[in-house]
Amino acid sequence: MLDNNLLSKFNFFSDISDDRLSAIAQQGELLDFKAGDIIFRVGESSGNLYGVVKGEIELSLIYEDKILKADIKYEEENQSRFEVLEKPIKVAVVDAGKIFGWSALVSNRKRTLTANCLESSQLISLPGDALKSLFEKDPTLGYILMTRLSDIISGRLQDRTDKLIEAWVEAFDMDSL
Repeated sequence: MLDNNLLSKFNFFSDISDDRLSAIAQQGELLDFKAGDIIFRVGESSGNLYGVVKGEIELSLIYEDKILKADIKYEEENQSRFEVLEKPIKVAVVDAGKIFGWSALVSNRKRTLTANCLESSQLISLPGDALKSLFEKDPTLGYILMTRLSDIISGRLQDRTDKLIEAWVEAFDMDSL
């Protein structure tokens, strides 16, 4: 169980009444991670929404680049194989007071990014199913938090679009798109 005061430090939970914060806090837990720890990977099932109490979390896409490698030997049979190189593309860095892992609250429930700890971090973890259950019992709370969540999703989509344009400009050696 989390402390209400801890939740109230997040903009996401600002202006939420104490009784509503208590109901949310009862569902959560505090987790500690070391630098380099992976919290989740793109494509995994999502169960929890996270908030950063302290530390920094990098959200990234993992681009897989397939490279054809040929083993050529003089006057012998040639062999070739594909080698897959994973290249992370940083989309955002989430720091104290911010949340991430929004896919835990939507129907698809698959992670859209990989979350990696840039430094030792302390996070709140809230089960998406428990939050959605609270939203069904208290539609006003659900509306407030889902509206805030849509703002976060919109910002992350814009960050991804910016990174995509940046990658295109670099890949096609252009000054701008």
